[in-house]
Amino acid sequence: MLWAWERREDLGFVDPDRVGVAFLAGTVRLEGDAVGVRPRRQLLAVSEHTRTTPVVRIESARGRPPSLAIRQRAEAVDAVASLLAPWAATEAQVDFDAARSEREFYRAFLTDLRARLPPATRLSMTALASWCVDDPWLEGLPVDLVVPMLFRMGPEGAAIRQRVIALGDLPSPRCRAAVGLAEDEPIGLAWSGRRVYLFGSRPWSPASYARALAVARGGG
Repeated sequence: MLWAWERREDLGFVDPDRVGVAFLAGTVRLEGDAVGVRPRRQLLAVSEHTRTTPVVRIESARGRPPSLAIRQRAEAVDAVASLLAPWAATEAQVDFDAARSEREFYRAFLTDLRARLPPATRLSMTALASWCVDDPWLEGLPVDLVVPMLFRMGPEGAAIRQRVIALGDLPSPRCRAAVGLAEDEPIGLAWSGRRVYLFGSRPWSPASYARALAVARGGG
């Protein structure tokens, strides 16, 4: 799966038999008691046979931290459901770098969103790499797939990277069905047997697409 973020993307060159596209459908911003919604504004072009997954990004305002009240959670669920609805997708993904203080809110939010989606719709979530290392909070979350992001990992990144390479995998079993990588930040491990999501810092091109496939195979 190629992640297609908020920018113009022409992915007509992607082989639909091998690769799908997880595209940003919109962003939900939590600020104070308010919930802001920003739908995708940039063009996304894919072939008609390409498998697509809408992704909704959730962001917390830094200047006015969210209240995380029950009403705000309900409004956030409504906002995410409204962004996903037009795509009638068989799978949806939520991307939220929840702080430790936001975890209870996020767990309840995912539970409510799961109940709002059609029963046949699969729900996935991205996960900070640190959540997959000696941190049990992912257990029991009502999602079908957890996608650990092994790129742009911040201050802890070097230590996490070394541990993943030493183990040949992530410590948490919850994080072993999928992985998120960047085409310019290879890990050097082969990721066969799981779904691989690939991030590009610039609009996708045939050259970056080829590099991404190499990274997914453990090269780079």
